[in-house]
Amino acid sequence: MRKVTAVLFFYFAFISAKAQVTFSENIAPIIYNKCSGCHHSGGIAPLPFTNYTEIKRSAAMITLAALDPKMRFMPPWMPDTTYSHFVDERTLTANEAEQIKKWIADGMLEGNKAAEPELPLFTKGSQLGKPDLTLGMKESFLHKGNNKDEYQVFVLPTNLTEGHNVSAIEIVPGNPKIAHHIILGLDTTQMAEKLDEKTNEYGYEQYGGFGFYPTYDNWSGWVPGNKTRYFPTGIGNYVLPHSKVLLQMHYGPSPIDAKDSTVVNIFYSHEPVTRFLKGWVLSPNDIKDGPFFIEANTKRTFHAQFKVTSDYSLISVTPHAHWLGKKWEVYAVHPNGDTTHLIRINDWDFNWQNFFSFKKFIKLEKGTIIYCNATYDNTERNFRNPNKPLKNVMWGESAKDEMFLFYFAYVPYQQGDENIEIGGSVNFLNVMNDKTSNKTRIEYSIADNSLVTIKLCDDKGKVVKQVINNEQTSSGKHQTEADSKGLKGIYWCKISTASFTDSKKIIIE
Repeated sequence: MRKVTAVLFFYFAFISAKAQVTFSENIAPIIYNKCSGCHHSGGIAPLPFTNYTEIKRSAAMITLAALDPKMRFMPPWMPDTTYSHFVDERTLTANEAEQIKKWIADGMLEGNKAAEPELPLFTKGSQLGKPDLTLGMKESFLHKGNNKDEYQVFVLPTNLTEGHNVSAIEIVPGNPKIAHHIILGLDTTQMAEKLDEKTNEYGYEQYGGFGFYPTYDNWSGWVPGNKTRYFPTGIGNYVLPHSKVLLQMHYGPSPIDAKDSTVVNIFYSHEPVTRFLKGWVLSPNDIKDGPFFIEANTKRTFHAQFKVTSDYSLISVTPHAHWLGKKWEVYAVHPNGDTTHLIRINDWDFNWQNFFSFKKFIKLEKGTIIYCNATYDNTERNFRNPNKPLKNVMWGESAKDEMFLFYFAYVPYQQGDENIEIGGSVNFLNVMNDKTSNKTRIEYSIADNSLVTIKLCDDKGKVVKQVINNEQTSSGKHQTEADSKGLKGIYWCKISTASFTDSKKIIIE
């Protein structure tokens, strides 16, 4: 009997130890991936989550902001993940939330420090290397420390006499502590300059847009935590000659005066571009039960439709409303009757609007009908309602007006687009240099069997080491090494397949 008891004791002790949740093995991978992109020194979030001590100290706040079902508002991610999925999703899965709860309840054990993953490198400059064109603000802008939001548009001349194909557009905020989100437009009219001339300060104040419709009003954008990516191989954008980039900055509330000087990096495409990014927008003209008018003390849902006129490959969607917006549900009904869920937002928050890119291209055949349902709440129950007392609300640029816009980014369909990973079928897990052995270890994962190329490039984009060249690689996790002898400084490790390119910054000492 004693032997049986002893066996059972050690069995349950083993099971208990195995089930133990620790920071290094279980929690760090979640927090570093989902939270640290904003919660680090210099980031927009107020508290850093970059090591065991910082995260343990903030356990009470994490419980309230990320785990409490009544209060949960972090990580900030609006789309309903039970409806559709996008790249860079920041929401916690049910399993991740339960692991954090258990870790806190069990005393927040650190575990084996050697098993803790490397903290992501939060670059202050470019994530992609040396750009072909850098557009900077001509002077710093002073965001007043009055704890209020501010929306400012800056006009950045490209000074280009000819257009260029573009493979990536990167926005680098000068002051991430106050940069809430950024929308870029591209314009060849003189309207923005005229609006700027009417103000004494640099740029002009404009809530939610540019004050007019530029040539392209959603050319690109940025929110904290988003990763800058190249367009898939063969796909690109375009920067027009004699154009201006319009940078609409939403500065978050700050208790102290703070200066910002944001830059836009443009990377020209050095490979052939066979398809250019295009877009269309659903507006009040597409609403079937208009007009777009929301009476005081009412809730109203508008229903819009759009019929696809050619075969498209859908890349991303961007809803836009102001403070009365509450819900979005958008789906596609294909000619054969099948339905594809595009996006559902159950609690719209203007503060966290974004460009939402699908994980894979979505084919929309000619004749597909897009259905877009948007709900607005113009009652006192809507705590975000800016009108006190309540008033009837119509279309307008002001914070107290409202908008109904839904942008689609797409390219003409080509056979096989459904298999292209927008977020990348390959992902870096870790890139680390060992100065003792002069080796750079590169760990990566791949979703499907593919031809993979990996190379180290210097700050100017020149290849200094060809690590793997078009090598057939099976799905799963992989590791390789590059000889880094004689290298010193900042380099970029670039990985690519036939449809995707990604890069990761590395410092070699």
